Amino acid sequence: MLFIVIISILITHASIVGQWLSRFIRLSASETNHKSETVGNDEIEPLTVVVACKNEAHRLEDFMRGLANQTTSAAEIIVVDDNSTDSTLQVARQLALQSQVKISVIANKGSGKKAAIRSGIQNSQTKWMITTDADVICPEKWLESMGRCISSHADGKVGAIAGPVRIMNGGIESIDYAAMMGWAASTSLNGKTAMASAANLAFRVDLYPRKEQMHPEIASGDDVFAVHGIIENGNKVFWSHEFNSCVDTHPAEGLAHWLSQRFRWGSKAKYYNHNVAFITSMWVAFVAATQIVILLLFLTGFASFIEFFMLWFGRAAIDIIFTKNVTKWYRIRTTAIDWLILSIIYPFQVPAVFIFGLINKPKWK
Repeated sequence: MLFIVIISILITHASIVGQWLSRFIRLSASETNHKSETVGNDEIEPLTVVVACKNEAHRLEDFMRGLANQTTSAAEIIVVDDNSTDSTLQVARQLALQSQVKISVIANKGSGKKAAIRSGIQNSQTKWMITTDADVICPEKWLESMGRCISSHADGKVGAIAGPVRIMNGGIESIDYAAMMGWAASTSLNGKTAMASAANLAFRVDLYPRKEQMHPEIASGDDVFAVHGIIENGNKVFWSHEFNSCVDTHPAEGLAHWLSQRFRWGSKAKYYNHNVAFITSMWVAFVAATQIVILLLFLTGFASFIEFFMLWFGRAAIDIIFTKNVTKWYRIRTTAIDWLILSIIYPFQVPAVFIFGLINKPKWK
């Protein structure tokens, strides 16, 4: 009986992940055949860059240098200081005086990243805005690529374009995040993208969700709730599947930061109104929980080694096939050790993130 259950889970998982892979490959082929370079230079959508900051004084100069070197300049850069306790506000103002690009430095009218982004929206003078973080590294063609993608999706119902984000330096954290980005990209073909990162998210200012749709009661979700709210309001969210659109971000600063980051992600799941996002998160949690149960049954003699091995490494093999395609697109170097470690820790990571994320209220900073 247990053997049949395991086979059923693996077949279902292979079918689900196979669909992600098929759609990811289709998206890659579509972008190859219809690159956004078909849009002329004079048609690139002007973008206001909004960066919400909290205690980022040590990173702002490098971040601004990346924006200054863009092949297509931002119409304006709006730095929103969220009640920093360091010199973020002073550093931002000094950089604004030195910059050839228009930089506006404002204080958050409320508290938290969601309020900071909304403060930036209220000061925008362009039709489209793009959010990012002070700890990212933007390639020189980032704004050009994202602006071209927006212009190539000229449908009046397009409310946002999600851009790819890569964690630098490779390793298991980079692979893990790339898998999540790859899944998000795979959901975007019909304009109903299930997830995005606020480190690289462009949206139409007039279609930004209402405050209540952003769930102000929790600190996390300035990206995924924005995407879900735009779709809920009858608009579309597509993916910019071009490598020049990708920004790099730093890995977590130690285990505590990594856990806090994932707990924030877990805290959002119970609020999802996007069916694909909710069902996927529940399925991933179910498979991981089942793996732990089978492990316990094996250790107590109620399951055989073959049953344990089949579920654990069968699930890992299915996920690796998908993720290797994604990491190849992201140009992330991987090793056999990376995959082995992920296959071991992932089943424990997922339930922990969901349980602690659902019972805690993590802070942004």
